[in-house]
Amino acid sequence: MDIRTFTGHTLVEALSQVKRELGEDAVILSSRRVEEAAGLPDGHSVEVVAAQPAPQPARRPNPRGETRAWTPPRISRTGSGQECAPLPAPLAAAPGPLPAAPPITASPVAAPAAEDWQGLRTELQELRRAMKDMDQSARFGSHRAWSVRHEQALRTLCGRGMSRPTACSLLDELEDAGDDTRWEKALTMALARRLPCVGTEVPDSSPGPRIEVLVGPTGVGKTTMLAKLLLHRDGLPHRRAGVLSLDTKRVAAVEQIRRLAGILRVPLEQLYRPGDLAAALDRLSGCDLILVDTPGTGPRERLGLERTRTFLRSLKTRHVHVVLAATMRLEDQLACLAPWRQAGADRLLLTKVDEATGLGALVDLAAQAALPVSYVGTGQRIPDDLARPEAALLARWILRGETFQLEETRSDSMKRIRALVSEARLEA
Repeated sequence: MDIRTFTGHTLVEALSQVKRELGEDAVILSSRRVEEAAGLPDGHSVEVVAAQPAPQPARRPNPRGETRAWTPPRISRTGSGQECAPLPAPLAAAPGPLPAAPPITASPVAAPAAEDWQGLRTELQELRRAMKDMDQSARFGSHRAWSVRHEQALRTLCGRGMSRPTACSLLDELEDAGDDTRWEKALTMALARRLPCVGTEVPDSSPGPRIEVLVGPTGVGKTTMLAKLLLHRDGLPHRRAGVLSLDTKRVAAVEQIRRLAGILRVPLEQLYRPGDLAAALDRLSGCDLILVDTPGTGPRERLGLERTRTFLRSLKTRHVHVVLAATMRLEDQLACLAPWRQAGADRLLLTKVDEATGLGALVDLAAQAALPVSYVGTGQRIPDDLARPEAALLARWILRGETFQLEETRSDSMKRIRALVSEARLEA
C-alpha cells in the first residue's frame, strides 16, 4: 500500500492533489488543519494522508467456460488434520414401480367387562375427591372442612376489617347449613358471642353520688359523648347530674365545658390541682351522678397520663370508660387502651361508628381488650346519635357493612335540650 502526505491551502486543494496522483480509488486515512507548522510550505495549512489500495488478485479464468456446481466446504477437525468425507452421490432411480404395501388390518379389541367399568368409576371419584382436598388445602391450609359459604364469609369478614386469623377461628366453629337463612343466623350468633356488651344500666342504690369517668386520646369526642349520656333516654340513669372537668390546659376547653354545662343546666366544677378535689366533690354532693371529663391524652404523653391517674386514684369511681373512635386502626386503639387498663378502666365506649368503613375490627378489639362495650356513638347529633349496643345489633352491622339508624322518636330528652337551649339564649 502506497501511503503519501499532501498539503494545501484548503482541503479542496489537498484532495485535488490526492485524486490527481493516486486516482479515484484513493483511501483518505486522515486530515487535519495545521496552524503555524514549520514543516509545511508557506501558506499551506491543511494536511491530508492518503493511500492507494493494493491491486486485487486476478481471477483464474475457467478454461471450459462452464458454471461450476456448488459443493459443500470441507471442514477440518481441530488438531487432527482429517477432513470429512464427501456427500454421497444421489441414488439412482429404482427400476420399475415400487411394490404395493400390505393392507393394514385392525385386530379386534375385547370390550371391558362391567366390573372394569365400575372400578374405573370408583377410581375417578377418588381422584376427584383427592383433587378437591388438595384445592381446599392449598387455599385454606388446615381448614379443609370449609365450603363455598365459608369462603364467601371469609372474604366478607376480611373486607369489613376483621383480621384473617380471627375470621378463620370464627368460621371453624360453623358447619355449612343447607339454608342461607340458617347460615346467616348461625354466623350472626357466632359474631355476637365474640362481642361482649354491657346490659341495661341499673340505678345505683348505694349512698353517695355515682361517678363515671371518660378517658381516652384527643379528638375522639369525649365532651360530646358526655352531653349525650346526660340527655339521651338510653344514657346514664340519674335524677340530678353534675360535671367534673379535669381538662383545663387545652385551648378553649374551659370555655367549651362552661357553655355546655350552662346549656344542660348542670353544676360544673373544674379542677386545677389535686388538692381541690375534696372541696369540688362536696359542692357536687347533691348530685346522684357525676360525669368526669378528662383531657385527651395519648399513649406517649407520660406527664398527662400520670396527672390524670393521680386524680382517678383519689376518686371512688364506679366505672372508667375508655373512649375510642371506630375509625382508628386496631394497633392505635390497643396502644391507647393499654395505659388506662392499668388505671382501672373496665369499659369501652366507641364513637364515630358511622364514619368507619368496616366494623370487623371490633371483634379483634373485643378479643384483645377483654372489656365490654358500654355505649356507641353513631353520629354528631346531640343527644340523638347514641345507642346502647347489643351484641346481635353489632353483629348485623358488621355483616351488612353499614350502620343502621335506630328508630328515633320525639323523646322527652330531645324536648328538654331544645327547651334548655332556648332558655340559655334568652338569659344571654
